[in-house]
Amino acid sequence: MATPTPVLTALAIYEAGKKAYEAYQGIVAFVSLGSHTPTPEEEILARLEVLHQDFVALQGRFDEVLEAVKQAVRVEQQAYVLNLRRDLDGLRGRARTAMDELNSWAADGRKDPLLRSNADNNSRLAANTLLEGDSYFYRPDPNSPESVFDHRLAYIAYVYVLTVRFGVIAGLNPQYREDRLAREELARHAARLDWVFHHADQAIEPHTGGGPDNRGSYFLAHQCVDHITGYDTGHTEVGWRPGGQAEYDDARAYYADELRADMRVRTGLAKLMGLHDTVAHWAKDPRTPGWSPWTPVAVPDSMASLAAASDRPGHTVLVWRDPDKAQLRTTSYDSTATAPVWKPSVAISAENTVREEPTPRALSSGPGRITVVMLGKDGGVYATRTDPTRPTGWLDAPVRVSGDTTDISYAEAAATPGFVVVVWRDNGTGTLMAAFQNAGGAWGPPQAATPADAISLGSDLTVTCPSPGVVLAVWTMDYRTVHSVTYDSHAASPAWSAPAQIAEFPGNDFPSTIRALGTGDGKADVAWQGKFGSTWNIHYDGGWSAPAEITPQHLTKWGVPFMTIPAVTGDRRANWFWQGRDSRVQTIYRDPQQPQWSAPLRLGQPWWSYTEPAVVPMAAGSVSLYRLDFGSEIGEVPRLLTCFYDTATPTAPACIADAQALVARSQALWNLPGPVRDEANARAADAIAVAREAVALDPGYRAMLAQWLVFPAGTYLLASGRHDEAIAHMQEALILYTTLIREQPGSGELPWRKAWTLVNLAQALWGKPDHAQGVQRAIEATDLLRQLATTKPSYLPGLAQWLVFPAGTYLMASGRHDEAITRMREALALYDTLIREQPGSDDLRYRKAWTLINLAQALWGKPDHAQGAQRAVEATDLLRQLATQNPGRFRGGLGDWLMFPTIPYLRQSGERDRAFTRAREAVDIFTALNATDPAVYGPKLAAAKKLVADIEAARPR
Repeated sequence: MATPTPVLTALAIYEAGKKAYEAYQGIVAFVSLGSHTPTPEEEILARLEVLHQDFVALQGRFDEVLEAVKQAVRVEQQAYVLNLRRDLDGLRGRARTAMDELNSWAADGRKDPLLRSNADNNSRLAANTLLEGDSYFYRPDPNSPESVFDHRLAYIAYVYVLTVRFGVIAGLNPQYREDRLAREELARHAARLDWVFHHADQAIEPHTGGGPDNRGSYFLAHQCVDHITGYDTGHTEVGWRPGGQAEYDDARAYYADELRADMRVRTGLAKLMGLHDTVAHWAKDPRTPGWSPWTPVAVPDSMASLAAASDRPGHTVLVWRDPDKAQLRTTSYDSTATAPVWKPSVAISAENTVREEPTPRALSSGPGRITVVMLGKDGGVYATRTDPTRPTGWLDAPVRVSGDTTDISYAEAAATPGFVVVVWRDNGTGTLMAAFQNAGGAWGPPQAATPADAISLGSDLTVTCPSPGVVLAVWTMDYRTVHSVTYDSHAASPAWSAPAQIAEFPGNDFPSTIRALGTGDGKADVAWQGKFGSTWNIHYDGGWSAPAEITPQHLTKWGVPFMTIPAVTGDRRANWFWQGRDSRVQTIYRDPQQPQWSAPLRLGQPWWSYTEPAVVPMAAGSVSLYRLDFGSEIGEVPRLLTCFYDTATPTAPACIADAQALVARSQALWNLPGPVRDEANARAADAIAVAREAVALDPGYRAMLAQWLVFPAGTYLLASGRHDEAIAHMQEALILYTTLIREQPGSGELPWRKAWTLVNLAQALWGKPDHAQGVQRAIEATDLLRQLATTKPSYLPGLAQWLVFPAGTYLMASGRHDEAITRMREALALYDTLIREQPGSDDLRYRKAWTLINLAQALWGKPDHAQGAQRAVEATDLLRQLATQNPGRFRGGLGDWLMFPTIPYLRQSGERDRAFTRAREAVDIFTALNATDPAVYGPKLAAAKKLVADIEAARPR
């Protein structure tokens, strides 16, 4: 039988969102790893190519969407739809062009600035057109002059061009999260996706009907229609159920949420929600805390009944039941590793030994100590634990901890530093039994935690540790009351307390399951889901509170297997998690010393299937969630997903690593040909901002920040004409170095860095222009370096260079010729000494010639014209020797120095013949060079020829 058109169009929308979501997640995953093999551009291009090929493969389905939209309008309106499709294809083509340009740019060694710029511009234009153009998301209404929202065609194009745009952003700047403008651009797209979702969601219309009778029952029927795709679930009668008006109203709310969630999955809106969450998360400032989007975990095993634990920061252990083998398997992940990766899974129990229910419990009692508790098929409670001496890292086989009893249910466990406790119900005697595992991993014999018949068959059980060494077991009785016992290992003779009633369920709102959490400071909470969809709580703080609703009604599902999952983070924040009626994971939390729970927060999109999430408290305030999605009738496959609460609490080493990557990016951009200097400045600014964060966390990084403030940040700003910003950066660096020198007076590197900062600051001040301060800073730089060179002669070449520039040249330009001449003669003496020590150094000989040519200008300006002309001749004579040996390097400079100042100084000194000879030499030099680069040397050749003619014309006849 042919698939109905509404189903086909829903599938196409679903698949488009799915492919784009996967490509986006792939790019995020790669960039967040910080890997460089392959390069970010290569990996991102590969991801984008997969996206393109996926869309090519789905073209047939997209054509069906086009036909469906055409059928939704009148014949005379179909031209509009075809034009819309053409325009959208054009935008996809422009995005594809951006991919090709990015590919060509990367393949060409990242040298062509035009390709880079075009990739950026084309991807931006394609995405921004759909960001701003509402009309793309509407079609004509056949029954009204108004347009009607229909996102199907535009959404397919938008997710494609948006993913390409993100790939280009990340490819050109893998540290894009530090770029405010990039974040703002992505935030605009996140808002656009949210706009599309809400308009599409308004077209989903759940219908519920029926009502209560006067005999204590109500009738309910439901149906759901998506008015965009035409998807209709059909009319379904739930039938008669016990209850009155309140129960009927709650059931209507329940099915309205469930039907909408189901339709969101079927029509692809759930994928749109996931893509929105991903874009929004990566658009936010990394310093802002918040929940991550759900992302897949690369664990290929078949999974069911998932549990998780963490024994140290960054280390997660997952445990699950393999449904095909009825055994437990485990894997682990260490985010602190150099190359974090999920390890291959290992079996921790034999096949066909583990019951399908309940979910195994994974607990940590300290670093390196993970214990897993399970219910065996033979009715016994079993446990296994980590053992680093074994090949798998676990015990060879689980041990039985429940003795000979086999009629057992509701085995629950808790851990505290030093021991693990498991508590179960002995159905034969109605007794709660317990067993303890000590710090060495050995289990003690079972012991009674309650007298016989203290617990009924309809009871549910939970266990927690309110404080180290203290156990609290809580259970329900006869659907009416809550009871507990405690065990304090610190007592002189530890024993279980007598059972005590701690609460009574309000009215008929009794729970099917209860869960408890202890915050480690002597406090505890017990929560359950009420029949009307709220979460109830009782709190222990020296005494038990009365039951209270801590969430609004109509949120949670009642009954087995629906339950609330606890987690307590290192900062004693208490968290509850559950999958709500809208099929989305929801959470509330309460911070220490706070009496109120937070408002419920929904995490991510709705899911097709219900699974109990596994929760792992990580670092202080952080928690990770894992859930299994078992797929749906529309093509998904079972997979493991995770999300986590990002506390946005960076570490100094992580900040410095990010800053180093940004510095490297800035330098790479600066060295590219073409107009990317502004982007290089932006990346350097990002690096400085992140480095300042690192310094705030660890002042040991101040020297690194000071260095980057000068280079690249300050020098790039100086070269871009942004003198005030460059000066501010360098003055900040100067303060840092001055402080560090006081703290570390024996450091040889820090005083040199201060001198280096001063000489750069001098140039920034001079360029502002603030010539007086520029000269002063240049003098301070050379004075400091002169002191350092007395104990470290390796500084002498740098001192000689700085004496000429900037100190000597700035003094000369300020009319302080005698001071300039003094410093340049000092530099000349230094170069003479260095040349004697290194007679084969062309660099030193060139630097001497350079000093002579600057000294010539200082002397001429004094004025001492005779000495000025003589020093200019000496400079060109020395450079001529170098040009003879290495013409490619020095010949052009010789021609320039002949043209100025040598020839003008000789002419004005009356030495016309010597000037004429050197002018003819300049003509010869530029004639030869003009043959290789006429654009550069043609004007110089013309000037030299004119100079020859002028000198000749001025000769006496």
